[in-house]
Amino acid sequence: MYTVPDDRVSSRRVLDNSEALDTLERCYRLLASAKPTRTPLSASSNKATPPNVLGRFLKRQIFLLIKDRVTKLDHNLFDVIWPAVKKLPDSRNIIQTVEEDFPGGVTAPDYYVYEVFSEFLTPLIKDLHNMNVNSELPEHPISDFVKNIQLKDVTEPLIEINVDPGEDFVLSGTMECSRNLDGFELPLNLKIGKLETIERIITTILMRPEFSKIIEQFNPESDQKWGTYYTMNEVLEKPSEISATLAASGLLIPICDREEIDDSTHLHGLHWPYGRGVFLSDDKTVAVWINVHDHLRVLISRPLDSPGEIGLTFSTLTRIMSYLHNNIDFVWDHKLGHLSSRPTFLGAGIRFSLIVNFPGLAKDTDNMKHLCAMRGLQYRETLSPDIARISNYQCLGITESNCFKDFATATSNLLHLEKDFLMQNSAHIATLLSNIFRKKKNSLTGVQDPINPM
Repeated sequence: MYTVPDDRVSSRRVLDNSEALDTLERCYRLLASAKPTRTPLSASSNKATPPNVLGRFLKRQIFLLIKDRVTKLDHNLFDVIWPAVKKLPDSRNIIQTVEEDFPGGVTAPDYYVYEVFSEFLTPLIKDLHNMNVNSELPEHPISDFVKNIQLKDVTEPLIEINVDPGEDFVLSGTMECSRNLDGFELPLNLKIGKLETIERIITTILMRPEFSKIIEQFNPESDQKWGTYYTMNEVLEKPSEISATLAASGLLIPICDREEIDDSTHLHGLHWPYGRGVFLSDDKTVAVWINVHDHLRVLISRPLDSPGEIGLTFSTLTRIMSYLHNNIDFVWDHKLGHLSSRPTFLGAGIRFSLIVNFPGLAKDTDNMKHLCAMRGLQYRETLSPDIARISNYQCLGITESNCFKDFATATSNLLHLEKDFLMQNSAHIATLLSNIFRKKKNSLTGVQDPINPM
């Protein structure tokens, strides 16, 4: 039986359900048989699929050690690895939810899995965050948002960084920051009463005049100063005007109807979609999602007329999160930072994403993924062969500001490579065309006139 000193994380019993143990054994065989086409730079980069990723870390010895463990909320190993092993319905919404929110093929149904299954999860988490698997996991630094906790003391000028000043490549961009309230379990485990309590706490804080002033200072010329809260039922209506608005603004997260999920408890718990919703600012640049995987998810998008201006976007996020940190206590672990149901959001809980047109570099997808991975960027293809989404891998063991600086530097470098590639190709094409025209001209001038031969 799994035991630790002063055990407050496990159920203090073993999993003795034969059917559940048989399922886990089948899952292990599936993961063990998944062979990557090549060894990636990190588990989450290049061509590695979730089974490939988990197969590298869930070795037989580790599996036998943890397979019968159960957390204090009765979650076992299957509840952690199901995104990688469960056959998903043929639904774009569900597939997108799993791929975007659980890209490593693992989820945290409760906070306690990180300790109960630590022999498996800790190396995997380090790999997902592009960290050295063999190094000791350092303590996570205090959030920059905590350091800036009094807004009146925030006197730093707005950050002005534009990674695409010529507006040649970046099409759109968003930033997301995730948090969970201290004193509450993850939304997956909550009853309607607790879900509604969290919903009420957050919406009350968002509806205060102080929050309106934060929104206003980033768009002072607009007469739209606040925002509106919509329940998840309003978002899921068919058709839904608010859903269309969120999608057009780049603020719609992957969500799905209860009817689309054959076993919704693994994804959202028993009470989906109750006690959930989204606050949308009047200028359609800020969305605060409540009780979707995590208690709080702040998304900010850039206007389409300046998508590369990521500095101002980060300034907005910093002010909003500092305000929220000043009013809410969030769950914290000294090693894993801000805990999340999504292991890729541990630590700073922050994700920067840009949709970028790479007409040159994207011609060689494998090389492009390698270039991104070397710079700490995740590369995800879209329906268009030249357009991709790039985002940061690491947000664990690093502050929000340093995470942003690394992303801005890596993105700028990548766009410079794209620009240089196109210029070299243009020069090469110009040279080829010049040579072709020169040869054609020479051949024409070299043809003798049959009437007046030389």
